[in-house]
Amino acid sequence: MINDMKAELERILFHARRILEMQHTVNDESKSALQIEHSVLKLLGKGDRKICPECGYLFQGNGWDGIDAHWRARHESIMPYSEAWPLIKAGLYRRQSCRLPSDLFSDD
Repeated sequence: MINDMKAELERILFHARRILEMQHTVNDESKSALQIEHSVLKLLGKGDRKICPECGYLFQGNGWDGIDAHWRARHESIMPYSEAWPLIKAGLYRRQSCRLPSDLFSDD
C-alpha cells in the first residue's frame, strides 16, 4: 500500500514538472504546479534536496552544493552559469530545452 502511494506521488510529481516545463511565464498554473512539486517532494522525504531545473538531477549534498560544476559540465551551452544561477537561486529558472507533449497526462 505504501509503495503504491509513493508511486502515485511520483506520478503526480512527474506531471507537475511537465506543467512547469511548458510554462514560460509565472502564472496561476505554474505557481500551483510549483506548490505541488514542493509538497510532493516533502511527502517523499526529498523536500530539502535541490533539483536541477534543467535536467531534474537530484543533488545529494547540502542545498545547491555542486550546482556550478554540474551546470558548467551539462548545461553551459543552454545558458551561461553566471546568468542561470541568479534565476535558479530565486526559483525563477524555467527549463530551456522544452518539448511540448502531445498529451499532458499520457505516460510517455
